[in-house]
Amino acid sequence: MTNSIIAWGDSILKGVVSGGDSKRFDITENDSLTQACRALGIELTNKSVFGSWMTKTRRTQDRSIRAGNIAQMAIIESGTNDCDYDWTAVSQNPDGDHLQRCPLDEFKKLMQEAVEVCRQNKITPVIMIPTPLVPEWWFNNICIGNDPAAIKKFVERKYGLSGEGSQDQNAGGQNCSQAGDCGANSNGLKDLNCGADKNCLQAQDCGAAALRLYQNQELYSLVAANIARALNVQIVDIRSEFLAHPNYKTLMCLDGVHPNQAGYDFMAEVWKREIPGLRGEF
Repeated sequence: MTNSIIAWGDSILKGVVSGGDSKRFDITENDSLTQACRALGIELTNKSVFGSWMTKTRRTQDRSIRAGNIAQMAIIESGTNDCDYDWTAVSQNPDGDHLQRCPLDEFKKLMQEAVEVCRQNKITPVIMIPTPLVPEWWFNNICIGNDPAAIKKFVERKYGLSGEGSQDQNAGGQNCSQAGDCGANSNGLKDLNCGADKNCLQAQDCGAAALRLYQNQELYSLVAANIARALNVQIVDIRSEFLAHPNYKTLMCLDGVHPNQAGYDFMAEVWKREIPGLRGEF
């Protein structure tokens, strides 16, 4: 089994938890990889960056290697921020031609580069497939401080969804304003209010738009898995583990994108099970 791991990813590997207000974040001391590597006796260097996408992750990877931050194995994780949009810009101009933060073709190229750079430096690459969104909570979150009707208009126009969603007003039949604790209190983090703005989806009938954003993230996850198979890279499929859970929403903060502490604990158990079986290439 490997004795050292370096991680290049985004806030999910960093261990970010959030409240319902998208501007309020904290970082748990018990993120998933820290827990797993501590239990397995593995040295961990976590270079994951909050808000990162593959463009930034590749820069972080290059800086890490130049600085001598290497390990026997690397966990590479991206896709969630990559498929996202600048929602403030969208809200202000829903008729504009907005691009995703890292368009799919660029995402493919950069993910392939990340794998190649690992192998050039005798580091075994492993691709993590990220956690799924909770679509109605995520849509509610991106509406905070923005115009929900404008965001809905953009997504419907961009993806040809006009007229869809009238039968499912909140993409999940649940009240997206459900309040609760992100699961952080048990680990000494501040008490985070996970409640989001009230009834955004129900008021705007955004079910189809929310589902489309979920599908975008799913597409990037599928592409990452396809790259791994094509390049013979090992995968740790955290996404499938969450989707197989009886109710993965209980593992998520109410921003719909970050795991809560229970979610990171759940991920840690997956890592503890999967890491010992990962083979070193060098």
